[in-house]
Amino acid sequence: MAQIKIRYPESRFVFQRNNNNQAEVPVVLQFDKPVQKIEIQAIARSMSTPQGTSTDWITVQKNSQSNTCYTKITLSGGWYDLVVRAFDGLTFIGIDTLKRVGVGEVFIVAGQSNATGDNELRNQNIFGPSATDDRVETINYFNGESTTYGATKYPYPVISQIDSTFRLAPFGNSAWCWGVLGDSLAKKLNVPILFFNAGWSGSGISSWVSSAEDSTATPSEFITYPRGLPYGNLRSSLRFYTAQFGLRAILWHQGETDNLYQTDRDTYGKKLKRLIEKSREHSNAPNLAWVVARATRFRGLSIQASRVWQPVIDAQNDVLGINGQGQANYLPNTFIGPATDSLIGPSIRTIDSVHFQGKGIVKLAQAWNMYLDSHFFSTSTPILSTALPLIGSTCASITSLKFTLSNPTLYSMIEWSNDPLAKQVFSKNTSVNLSQNQFARVRVKDAQDRELFSPLLYTPNNFAGLYPLESIQSGYWHDTGIWSCGRIPTALDEVTILKNHEVVVGTGLSAQFKKLNLLGNLYLFGDTHLFSNKVVPKSPKE
Repeated sequence: MAQIKIRYPESRFVFQRNNNNQAEVPVVLQFDKPVQKIEIQAIARSMSTPQGTSTDWITVQKNSQSNTCYTKITLSGGWYDLVVRAFDGLTFIGIDTLKRVGVGEVFIVAGQSNATGDNELRNQNIFGPSATDDRVETINYFNGESTTYGATKYPYPVISQIDSTFRLAPFGNSAWCWGVLGDSLAKKLNVPILFFNAGWSGSGISSWVSSAEDSTATPSEFITYPRGLPYGNLRSSLRFYTAQFGLRAILWHQGETDNLYQTDRDTYGKKLKRLIEKSREHSNAPNLAWVVARATRFRGLSIQASRVWQPVIDAQNDVLGINGQGQANYLPNTFIGPATDSLIGPSIRTIDSVHFQGKGIVKLAQAWNMYLDSHFFSTSTPILSTALPLIGSTCASITSLKFTLSNPTLYSMIEWSNDPLAKQVFSKNTSVNLSQNQFARVRVKDAQDRELFSPLLYTPNNFAGLYPLESIQSGYWHDTGIWSCGRIPTALDEVTILKNHEVVVGTGLSAQFKKLNLLGNLYLFGDTHLFSNKVVPKSPKE
């Protein structure tokens, strides 16, 4: 283990920036030796087009009674390496570097197959292109087609550059058009881009709304959905991924199924409006931005050629205010997305004339990029990441530490896990004891139903000097039973002899400490010695 380690964030994490192009990036550090001073620096990564703004060394305020330090660093939009270094007085303790941490834009995609990539196309090994820009990210994770909303439990996020074949968490089928769009946005905005995909192939507006209004509903269209789906994947993403990283907007591409069902204008408009309202309620963000594509092209079961369905297009435009903001179904903070029905042709769509392929996937990405313009980014209101749960640590024994969740009453769920992805739970208490070289993290749920993780914290092999020692009773200095950590003080330790305690250093023995706070009494017998840097007596007269 390094003497100091960046435990959070992790490589390729991207945090949503505010409209002033900044984000407060949470940083959690752990160290194995006593430190008096910690400094952090962000270095903008070198790229062909300069990006990001490097910082000078910034001194971090640390908790002297823990091996864990929580801090934040304010960064402008960009792609960074974080460097931390630690000192004990003038002595250099250690340094650690974390590569690729981003401040940029975060999106959740929702809708049906032209949002998520089609299941059948994936089975035919037809995927969207990989991202070519190092800053275009996702989580390669699939939530499973049978998972109900109530059973959804996302693992700790591991982020990667978008690859063609990746599942885009939680339910994307491939890179689809989002890798290409990410490349365009990263180039245009010069910041990292992070995508999640909560769409579901074949889903209609009724299934989205019924599962948004009732998390136990089992809607039925082409299939009977698992309980609380398809909306459950979007709701879980708002609870979990948005809490961790923040969010700029939901990108909505849906309407083809409602062409098949010939949904009327008012019905679709009311349901889309209701869906957006429920997402804002569940994210606790009344201004959550939605970008709505105008999309309906579908080939009905008895139709030879694909068609568009104007009532749904009209309804989408009603919600967006294109038909006037006096429309009953108009919602503010919705933004116009691409009109995709005009993208047609054998090189654009598959033989069913519905799903995009090849050049069509690229054209779909280009259409999205055109509408995600400067007006959208300056007038939409992003959600910023939520503060991490704080974990304090104290000495439990000579070989273990006690990690305790601060402010546990803020959380309705507390789950400790000792595997990196937090899949297995071993305790639901507010604190856990970890022996040397053991790891754990906590997952919590707050009053807004947001789920958050702590970093993976550990007990170092040797933590002498990290935690102050106190006398717990009178006795001999060299008796481990009189000290709070169950061990004899060393030259690294701050030691306190509490009031009414009498501690004796026996004949021929030596007592070591870094600092001694003498509130009780210390007795030296015979040929004894004290090796120390500083003694603080009971009062100036003593």
